Formats: sequence, C-alpha cells, structure tokens
Amino acid sequence: MLRGSAVVILALAAAVGLLPTGCKPNAPGLSFLAECDFENGSAAGWQPNDLSHWRVVDDGGSKAYELTAAGEQGQVRAPTSWSLWTGHDVASFEFSGRVRCQTDPATAVRDMCILFHFQDSTHFYYVHFAGSSDEVHNIIGLVNGADRVKINAEPAGASIFRLTDREWHAFKVACDAETGEIRAYLDDMTEPILTARDRTLGRGLVGVGSFDDTGAFDDLKLRGAGK
Repeated sequence: MLRGSAVVILALAAAVGLLPTGCKPNAPGLSFLAECDFENGSAAGWQPNDLSHWRVVDDGGSKAYELTAAGEQGQVRAPTSWSLWTGHDVASFEFSGRVRCQTDPATAVRDMCILFHFQDSTHFYYVHFAGSSDEVHNIIGLVNGADRVKINAEPAGASIFRLTDREWHAFKVACDAETGEIRAYLDDMTEPILTARDRTLGRGLVGVGSFDDTGAFDDLKLRGAGK
C-alpha cells in the first residue's frame, strides 16, 4: 500500500508542478525513471530507516545526501542503515550516481552500500563497496530472511576494491530481472568489479546506505522497468 500510494502522490505532484526540482520522475513508460541531485535542499521521496541519521548537506558548492551515523543490527546480519527511493518498485534496472565514504581510510573494512529489490528489512539485495575484499566485504549480498550471504562470482578476497579514500566515486548497479544477472561498477563504468546471477527476489525498491559506516550520495539516476 505504501509503495502504491507513493506512486500516486508523485504523479499528482508532478501534474501540478509541486514536485521538488531536485528529485524529478520522468513520464511513465520510459526507461529513464527518475533522478535526484538534492540541489533544492530536500530529500523528499526518500525513506530512511532512521530519519535522524540522514540529512541534505552543502558539499563544495553542491548538495549531497549524507548518512551521519551507523545504525544498529536488527534480527539478521545485514546493512544497518538505508534510505529507500520510494515510488519506484523495479524489476530490471540501472541505478547510478556518486558515493563517498567518510570513515577513516585506515579502516580497511569501511563500506557504503547500494540496496535493490528491497521488499522489507529482511528481504533485499545489496552491493557492498568496501576498502578491502573478503567473504563479507566488497560483495554482492542477499538478505533473504536470514543473515546475509555472498552471492557474487568473484572468490572471497579476489574482488577489486576501490573505496579506499574520502573522495567521490562514480557507481552503477545494473540488474536483468529475467536472467538474474547483476553487475556492480565503481569508477570504471565499462568493467564491473562485482557480478552475480540470482533470481531469488524479483523486484523491489532501490536505496542507499551502509553496513556500519558514514558517507554521502549524490547525482542519483534510475532507469528501469517497473513503477
């Protein structure tokens, strides 16, 4: 009900010209669904699991969506902080933007996450961009009613990791719902650093967050098939 209501609200807002210019959905039926750069200072359309941990901030003459504190572990081992892009329940998609981790680079297990096919707090996928690679860091993870599991093809410790500083990094996550193919890119948009094939969860919301670190996101774009 919440997802359907969000779609109706966004559609009505767009029709009367009330939608914030920083978060603009495109016309229904197009592959380009929405973009959000937060330049209007608003995070309208985003639903955090803890509102007190998220804010829009000034960042070098621009604005960004910042995660200010780590969350607490829930009933299963999974990312503790997230904010969902409401109104876009997608199957196949491409989600892109910029991400920055603000945790001390000396912390090798620092991370930022991209969530997708989010259905509830214990059923979703996530890409874990990290500063090191092992069984649980720098992976594509599946949370399916139990502690997260690594599903990407790259062997533990062998995936390419690039989130090693406090700079902005371009990211892209793409999913083909028919084949289950998932690809995650960081900095290099031609060669994925993480790949998987899984069809456990067929659709859901996309979002941003972290397992237990802080950081920021900006210039987000969503293309896909769905609502």
